Amino acid sequence: MNFNELKTFVTLVETKHFTKTAERLYISQPTVSLHLKHLEEHFGQSLIHRHTFNKTIEISEAGRIVYRHAKEILHQTVRLEQEMDELEGITRGTLRIAATHTIYEAMLEQMIHDFLVAYPDASVDARVMNQEQVEQALLHHEIDLGMVEGPHHSHQIEALPFATDRLRIIGHESLVLEQATWIYREEGSAARFALETWLATQAIVPKRIITVYSNRLIKQLIANGTGISILSERLAGTLLDSNRFKTHDDSRIDQRVFQFITLKGETTRLSHKWMKEHSGSS
Repeated sequence: MNFNELKTFVTLVETKHFTKTAERLYISQPTVSLHLKHLEEHFGQSLIHRHTFNKTIEISEAGRIVYRHAKEILHQTVRLEQEMDELEGITRGTLRIAATHTIYEAMLEQMIHDFLVAYPDASVDARVMNQEQVEQALLHHEIDLGMVEGPHHSHQIEALPFATDRLRIIGHESLVLEQATWIYREEGSAARFALETWLATQAIVPKRIITVYSNRLIKQLIANGTGISILSERLAGTLLDSNRFKTHDDSRIDQRVFQFITLKGETTRLSHKWMKEHSGSS
């Protein structure tokens, strides 16, 4: 068993495909199979179940155990490499981050630019997820740092505020709250939770709901008069200043705080530098 074999197995579990694993790691497919064989021989158990009919794989119970520990080993290896680089005054490596949709769409472009200007030898792997997905990715060592817009839900996570935001209820001025189509974000998103809470306080039961997975699409649907929704001030932009659109009483919606989240005691050096670079973002 070696580092590369563990890395191959982790990638295989996440892609569920031998060819995709080979492509992602820039190795041959026979090498993927060889690494898996060595691990199975080492542990004396099958780590995956192969389905010949549809060419998919399924991780075994033993494989889940290996995967969980392999993720932790790879994470600790990244931390080791970064700390050794620090001794030489070098900042390099890839920072794996995930942000909720509002942060990703409204802030991340400038944040990445500023970080890479400050640390030109570093790189960034940025993903967009909802709040629940960001937390799970962090807990499973799939990312190094998360950026979320609501409180976290795990004692294993610590948070650092870096910016504030306000959600607004907005729609075309002709739409009536009780009769309008309401535009929801997907389950697990902080915006959906805030909207559902607000509707409950107003005793409004939507006649029709549509669900989308993008704040930018929500903005477009508001703009063309399709329905009413909740949207960050950072993304609403000119809609808030137009007489064609109406904002509804949002006094019961608290200002929200954007937060960096990391695993307690396991924050990587690159994560520290990212948070330092962007603490107090406007």
